[in-house]
Amino acid sequence: MTAEPKVAKTPAMIEARGVEKWYPNGFHALRGVDLTVQRGEVVVIMGPSGSGKSTFIRTFNALEEFQKGSITVDGIALNDDLRKIDAIRREVGMVFQQFNLFPHLSVLDNLTLAPVLVRKRSKGEVLNQAMALLERVGIAEQAHKFPGQLSGGQQQRVAIARSLCMEPRILLFDEPTSSLDPEMVREVLEVMQGLAADGMTMVVVTHEVGFARQVADRVVLMADGQVVEEATPERFFDQPQHERSRQFLSQIL
Repeated sequence: MTAEPKVAKTPAMIEARGVEKWYPNGFHALRGVDLTVQRGEVVVIMGPSGSGKSTFIRTFNALEEFQKGSITVDGIALNDDLRKIDAIRREVGMVFQQFNLFPHLSVLDNLTLAPVLVRKRSKGEVLNQAMALLERVGIAEQAHKFPGQLSGGQQQRVAIARSLCMEPRILLFDEPTSSLDPEMVREVLEVMQGLAADGMTMVVVTHEVGFARQVADRVVLMADGQVVEEATPERFFDQPQHERSRQFLSQIL
């Protein structure tokens, strides 16, 4: 059922074992979830609304707490130690559904703020890097505009460039195209495809089947807070092994 990892002889970038999460109201959101993500691997997580997929990836950088199990990110065991949380967050970038840009700052200032304040890098060095990243995602001409002056697709590309400006080792994407108009989806997916081609370790929560087929090394289906199936894209989409997977695919294909 499980596909062979892309790289098996190097330490995993993310190792989650038996992760359990309850919300204060008693809702059991994650039920013993396991996942291993190797260096340079692209893992796409799919599943119906409420399946726990976004909650799960938010545990990787402590945006969500978990009560049982273990998570190790790039060799750092995640626990209540704030120094470890800070160390993990410096290595893990995240791109959300909503772009979370600072509306009162220019595009360029959105990119340079965290590297200067958090990584203590020089403003000149960061400015050069930020412009190069805006060029890479195809919106260098928007550098001095404010987020409100950009389309949704442009804002999401700014958000990706902002994450890259922190030089992360892992990028998490939480349904990055779900709030975009259809014509803007492609430009964002092309940027993500380029990152994958460059070897970035990525975990992507998405329903974009084309992206999953073309870019993912593995596809994981979650439902009811559990991993239902994990396979290569070819096997997952063409020969799903579980009835829950077949039911889900019948709704999105």
